[in-house]
Amino acid sequence: MNVFPWFQPIIEIASGEVAGYEALARTTDVQGQIISAANLFSSPSLSREERLNLDRDIRLQALTKFNSLRQGQFLSLNISPEWINSVTATGELPTLEMLKQVGVRPEQVVLEITELDGDLDRICLFAERYRSEGVKIAYDDFGAGFQQMDRVLAFTPDFIKLDMRMFQTGPKTHFHSALMQTVGEMSARLGCKVIFEGVETPDEFFAALHCNASYIQGFIFSPAKAEFLNVDSMKTQTMELISQHLDMAIDEVARRQFYTEGLHSELMLLKDLLLSGGTDSLNTWHPDPDVLRFYICNRSGTQISSNFTYDVSQGVWVEDAAYAGHNWSWRPYFYQLLGATDFERRIMSSSPYYDLETGQECSTLSLSLDDARILLVDIREERKSQGRLASLISCHSDLIPALS
Repeated sequence: MNVFPWFQPIIEIASGEVAGYEALARTTDVQGQIISAANLFSSPSLSREERLNLDRDIRLQALTKFNSLRQGQFLSLNISPEWINSVTATGELPTLEMLKQVGVRPEQVVLEITELDGDLDRICLFAERYRSEGVKIAYDDFGAGFQQMDRVLAFTPDFIKLDMRMFQTGPKTHFHSALMQTVGEMSARLGCKVIFEGVETPDEFFAALHCNASYIQGFIFSPAKAEFLNVDSMKTQTMELISQHLDMAIDEVARRQFYTEGLHSELMLLKDLLLSGGTDSLNTWHPDPDVLRFYICNRSGTQISSNFTYDVSQGVWVEDAAYAGHNWSWRPYFYQLLGATDFERRIMSSSPYYDLETGQECSTLSLSLDDARILLVDIREERKSQGRLASLISCHSDLIPALS
């Protein structure tokens, strides 16, 4: 059986350099075409011993070839779950023996745990023994199953690998995106670096940027190949993508500002109406379609009004007292407003979220109604912008325009 490693480059975003490679098993089909050999590692036609030997042989081949590369890069190796299950507290660690055999430094190697459904204590033992020798650990395909959170809490890996397939189009795309961004933020807080794999298009590259990605792996740069690349071979393409992202991000912020300036006029009109005539004066105001609802809190965060929602079909305001008395002081957009030195002129915004009642993407704006009351307005996000980065960028603070 002819099984051999090919190497897919992993690009560091900030430098554009080829920071490392993932070794991927390849074989040939009956027509002599190069194909993936991944299915062999779970093939029932091979015995457990044969699969373990195949796994170790691929690792040794990959390390032997990688040893010829003298550019300070790293090599990422997949470890068979069957092999993890065979690790003991004092038993031999074949990969460490391979490193000594071929002369690769442990700090140049990343071991990817490809399945996390096994015994947690055994996984932690495996990770700790290798990390004590300088080898780094990555959790692979983390985004494919968030039941793996207990693994991260028990042992923080050096890298978390997220698969861009989680961003594929579908009815729950926004949920997947939110989860991926959450994992990216969590990884940064825990000190893990994020590698996005399966990245094929510029838009997927941009999405990875907004999920705290440090590295990119995928066909957008290169498939797995038999030979290594020059360390700077992807730098121009990476810098062009980053420049394109910056241009689009600036354009998106400008679009948001234009939209927000119009929305501010709506908020000022609502504020004037409430100050002059209270909620009884609402019948004279037909709001922008993006104004979903508003309510009023005191400075302690307690809601002192009903929720007011405009029914477009009936042309009337609908009052819902269900949330009166609730306290929202723990929301960042509330206490950040109160803490601002320019409290009277500041408008704070929440991060985008999905409204439970309407199922629409929204954000909440907070601004001073007077010295004792805070006005909060829920705004639909859908019409803010149709730009390519519209779902990725949010702005959290702005100033009320000067009033003549």
